[in-house]
Amino acid sequence: MFSKHKPTSVPADHTVSPPASSYTAPSRDEPRSGNGRPATIGAHTSIEGSVVGEEELIIDGQVVGTVEFKRNTVSIGNDGRVEGDIVAQTLNVAGSVEGRLIASHKITVHHTAQITGTIITPCLVLEDGAVFQGNIDMDAENDVLRAAFGGSVSTPAPQSYAQHDAEPQIDDDDADESAQAETQREENS
Repeated sequence: MFSKHKPTSVPADHTVSPPASSYTAPSRDEPRSGNGRPATIGAHTSIEGSVVGEEELIIDGQVVGTVEFKRNTVSIGNDGRVEGDIVAQTLNVAGSVEGRLIASHKITVHHTAQITGTIITPCLVLEDGAVFQGNIDMDAENDVLRAAFGGSVSTPAPQSYAQHDAEPQIDDDDADESAQAETQREENS
């Protein structure tokens, strides 16, 4: 019924080249920019004032002011620096930030990050080696978070998703994580 076909093996000296860029496609539940590539503030660029957009943003330069990409991911590269508030769906910080980091979904603080300020998000990943000085609020019902996103904050639990025209798609891993989070909440109550 089933044939036992052995797959061909890859020679031991075979190497796979890394991708041409460090850009990774957004997950299926994150909005994409029109051309599929993120907007970039280059390493030799400095901006003073508000930066607002509806696409992914990578900051490798310096921004003094507010960064607001409420429906997308903002990533601050190793040499990136932001002095001001950042509001995004998802934040990845590897550089330096002074101000409030507000994310409706998740904030990841990488080991090279240096942050002074306040982190407000329902989900936080803080890597060993990151330097953080300030406050953290992970309450999905936080007034600042609700005001920034109009009351629509996405959390890992399915019942906490904002109502949209269509139900959010949840894969098996997300469902397992949601069930575990709900079980932990019930145990803590």
